[in-house]
Amino acid sequence: MDTVYIYISPYDILRPRTNQLSDVRFCDGFIQNNRKIHLIVPYVDRPDNISKSDVYENYGISDQLKIHYLNTNFKSDVKGKLNFLKIAFLNYFQIRKIIKSQKNNYILISRSVFILLPLMMLKLFLGKNIKLAYWAHDFSKKKIFQQTYMRCDRIIATNTSIIQSIHQLTKYPLNKTIISSNPITQQQADYSINKSTARIHIGRSMSENLIVYTGKLAKEYNQELEYILNAAKRLPDMQFIFTGGKPLAVEYWKEHCKELQITNATFTGYIHNYQEIKYYQFAADVLISYYTKQGHDVNYNFPNKICEYMLTGNPIITPNYPATQDMLNERNCYFVESENDEELAKTIKSAIESKERTSSIVKQARFDVKQNTFKIRVSSIIKFLESNE
Repeated sequence: MDTVYIYISPYDILRPRTNQLSDVRFCDGFIQNNRKIHLIVPYVDRPDNISKSDVYENYGISDQLKIHYLNTNFKSDVKGKLNFLKIAFLNYFQIRKIIKSQKNNYILISRSVFILLPLMMLKLFLGKNIKLAYWAHDFSKKKIFQQTYMRCDRIIATNTSIIQSIHQLTKYPLNKTIISSNPITQQQADYSINKSTARIHIGRSMSENLIVYTGKLAKEYNQELEYILNAAKRLPDMQFIFTGGKPLAVEYWKEHCKELQITNATFTGYIHNYQEIKYYQFAADVLISYYTKQGHDVNYNFPNKICEYMLTGNPIITPNYPATQDMLNERNCYFVESENDEELAKTIKSAIESKERTSSIVKQARFDVKQNTFKIRVSSIIKFLESNE
């Protein structure tokens, strides 16, 4: 019998953001390895949704991916236990439809314990030829997480730190675990943009020193931006660009810059077409990922942008956290002390001025990340999931 994969996402993919990109591109890795996969997602009725027909181009994936949209009647982000129960109910019946239509072995994967645990409890009703795999992007000691760890057939995790903690907590067998990283797509690996072309595209001059941050831009509780902006104030001759953010968040940070008399920061706001973000990354002289313990668990949180940054030929500056140690080292990035804007500013300046070292670092980063595509990673994951050991 063939093996068919079903990936159940908690995210509405018609509004592309970091987690949505990760889920969709993960699924595309199975297509690239000649596997059948169904992607189930909640439909959220938003005025700024991209069209369903634009998903493949916007995410840079194959149009062979079969996508099933759950009719949730939601108007905003999926939150709350009742909403997740509704999604779990809809997922169950959608999965039954897929399984009923074909006689195969099925492997169900999700990153959401709120989706996966109910399916584990209903596994016998789905059929005997079912495996359930949890794609862990973080670690928690909460009961619902522990139950998911113990009940699933396999665990995939974005980094070694997560696997080690799960094993220490539950004694879950290490031979039933595998690392996925947060890879790039094959299309990204094969594609490059000249810095001059990228700067023309975003309307910036080649004479500027551009320091770029692409990621989440929240109105409050964002210490990461505080540190970067404080570093910007120490480096008035350099230009800092921040992508992302809803209008209220952008206005908040613009006002914050006025209060601190920071004049070298630009905020683009939310960029609806994710394909546009790469121009900012390729246009940079330095790329920053400076997330803090506030809002993230630095032992487990592996930012998606890290691998995208590595591809650009521009140096990355980031703290040396456990979650990224599978990918980053002193040969392919600049490590900097966490939560210290003075050291951050010094390291940015050093990355710009130390041309020989920076050239070596970006060359190594680009080489390393090209071995870390979804196609390559998912090939190993398929062998792992389909193994009877």
